[in-house]
Amino acid sequence: MNWEWYTRPEEIVHVDNHYEEAYTYWLEQLTTAKVTKIIVEQDYMYGSLTLDYEQLEREPQKIGHYFVTRDFLWTIGFDDIYCETVASKQYATPIEAFYDLLAEKMDYYFHGIDEYEERLMVAQREMSGQVPAQFMNEIFGLRSEVERWSDTVVPYRELLMAGREAFLDLKLDDLNSYRLATYRVDRLLTLIEHYQGDVIAMTDLAATLSNFRGNEIMKALTVFTALTTPVVAFGAVWGMNFKQMPELDWPLGYLFAWLMIVGFTILIYFWLKRKNWIGSLLQFPNQIRGNAKLEKQRRKMHN
Repeated sequence: MNWEWYTRPEEIVHVDNHYEEAYTYWLEQLTTAKVTKIIVEQDYMYGSLTLDYEQLEREPQKIGHYFVTRDFLWTIGFDDIYCETVASKQYATPIEAFYDLLAEKMDYYFHGIDEYEERLMVAQREMSGQVPAQFMNEIFGLRSEVERWSDTVVPYRELLMAGREAFLDLKLDDLNSYRLATYRVDRLLTLIEHYQGDVIAMTDLAATLSNFRGNEIMKALTVFTALTTPVVAFGAVWGMNFKQMPELDWPLGYLFAWLMIVGFTILIYFWLKRKNWIGSLLQFPNQIRGNAKLEKQRRKMHN
């Protein structure tokens, strides 16, 4: 079967009446669009596709445009190197060539996803039970990037399904290029889903560690405040300027003041310890008592 592959919008070609309306809309509207779009009709499909994940955060994005029929393939914006590689294989139909072009783009994406994996592993090693300064920004950056990866690859899966819808009488699974594109898309999405899980786990762990450290700081400040309460309280009482203060005339008044301060401080300390408000936040009073009982039982068994 003879068919044509066009790669430039200014080429003048004869378009069958069956495609004329869709072709005019595609050439005048979609080829100037900067968004991904897939339009499926009977025996053909057309639209636009984001090509480079690296440019998702920048404007304008690099967009490729396609028009696939049984008679011709029209692509605009796809890199010449991929088009030449596919053209050299001399496929019998434009549908096979189109899906091989998608497979070539998928192969290019694997290099980018490998680089992302390396940065993710470095971030996981840096974490190692701690949350360094500015680390949350790095995690959020990784999370944003993996979401961009997902947004880039998912339309390729949609194109695989759209082909089944457009060419109902064709067994696309019998085409090597279609199967190759399917395998590569599935492999990429599997990797992306795995990395999304890793990033979510890192985000949760970082948030948990941050909350735990914040709670430890608040606990330390609370304990410090409680232990210094006697000093503040008694200092405020005996710092008053009343003329009649019996303790001022006591021979042992100074010693009495210190005994009161130290005594109440020790009392508060043991009360906090009994409540387990001084130990680890991950232990509860019933765990402490249970551990004490177990220790007593062990001693009895040894004796």
